[in-house]
Amino acid sequence: MNVNPSQLKTAALFILILGIAIGSYYILDPRLLAKPAKTVVTVQMFEGPESEAMIPTVEHWNMHYSEETGIIVETRSLDRVGYFTKLEIQLMSGMPEPDIVHPFSIHLGKIKDDLEPLDRYLEDEEIMTSPEGDRLSLDSMLDIALKTVESPDGKTYMIPKDMSEVILYYRKDLIPKPPETWEEYTAVSKNFTRALNPRSPTKYGTVMQGKYEMWTFCAALENLWPNDVSIFKPGTETPNFKKEGVIRGFMVFEELSKAGAFPPESINAEHPEVASIVQDGEVAMAMQWNAFYQDLMNKEKSPKVFDKFDIAPPPGVRQADGSIRRDMYVQTIGLAINKRSKKKRAAARFLMWATMGDGAEIYARGRDPLPGGSSPVKSVWGDDHILDLYPKILPWVEEYGRTTPVHEDVTDIMMIGSGWVQRVMAGDATAEEASEGLNSEIAEFMEKKDRGG
Repeated sequence: MNVNPSQLKTAALFILILGIAIGSYYILDPRLLAKPAKTVVTVQMFEGPESEAMIPTVEHWNMHYSEETGIIVETRSLDRVGYFTKLEIQLMSGMPEPDIVHPFSIHLGKIKDDLEPLDRYLEDEEIMTSPEGDRLSLDSMLDIALKTVESPDGKTYMIPKDMSEVILYYRKDLIPKPPETWEEYTAVSKNFTRALNPRSPTKYGTVMQGKYEMWTFCAALENLWPNDVSIFKPGTETPNFKKEGVIRGFMVFEELSKAGAFPPESINAEHPEVASIVQDGEVAMAMQWNAFYQDLMNKEKSPKVFDKFDIAPPPGVRQADGSIRRDMYVQTIGLAINKRSKKKRAAARFLMWATMGDGAEIYARGRDPLPGGSSPVKSVWGDDHILDLYPKILPWVEEYGRTTPVHEDVTDIMMIGSGWVQRVMAGDATAEEASEGLNSEIAEFMEKKDRGG
């Protein structure tokens, strides 16, 4: 069949015009625009103030960015009792969910092989640009926060989301100047213990954590570090719990226990129990986490004492030159991606925004009645309108802040140490016995590990 060239030209022109018309229709009609496929990312948090602060953060993302990004975020919380063991089991099981987990920096060395390295996402321009168009960067974070997640292999497995420190809370209406050394702390505690001083307005001088949980030894490091004790000798993997240093550090627990300066509940107390004891108005001082500050200053939550307490850095040890060495325990709780997740890119997009973008400030501000969390970004810590706590303790964090190394044995060592703190507080061991027992038990653990036991 013969086809006239002019007819071919006309038909081609018609097809071209028709294609342009159809294409324009799809471009101009918003109803026909292709929307991103929905991806549901699960974030599992540690139960408590941290998971509560994450609620408004996730709500903000879902309200403002889920349509644009196609990412919907769902939260769940894991009970704080046995948290580390449960998280380990979850990750080792090979299950793809939760997509994002909430490890503590102290636990990172043990679980990092089951976490997705984040370095390639940190170099991805799209992921490191927030939905608002802001460039995200690790430089926005406090140096001490980043130090808590420094892995020996040079990889990044977790981005800090919340930062915790153990600080001194003291009754400002009773104690004009907070104790600067552990020796002064012991003396003040005895003075405000009614069994020792009938005129004391408080029944007990202080409360410190004694529960057989690793948090107990985290707090106790503030007693030990200034006495030249450390988890490992510098540059090695050899434990460094010097006998005399441990004895001096544990003597605080021994003296206060013998004096009856601790409430009896102290030996089984961690954050929630310490908080309750302080709120009851029974103690003049407490060594407690910064996360307690907002509840303590809240009239509805702490009606007996909300206007009576102030904060100070941890006491220290006076040196030969008269200076005082203090060490403040700092840890972070971060966001990390499950290595088996099927939604890693979507998870990384939310994770970076939540830790370094506007999500960090939303997390820090919270939403009444949900308290904010301690986002370790510089802009939050310099803004007393978010929480007056941060500018107060920032100089202490920068000067005294110290953390534990990212190492697989740290959590086991901390549990061994917690057991000995509890025994001293219960009166079942002296400081000297605890020092010997601590070193013996750690040596046995390391030997068993070397044998592959």
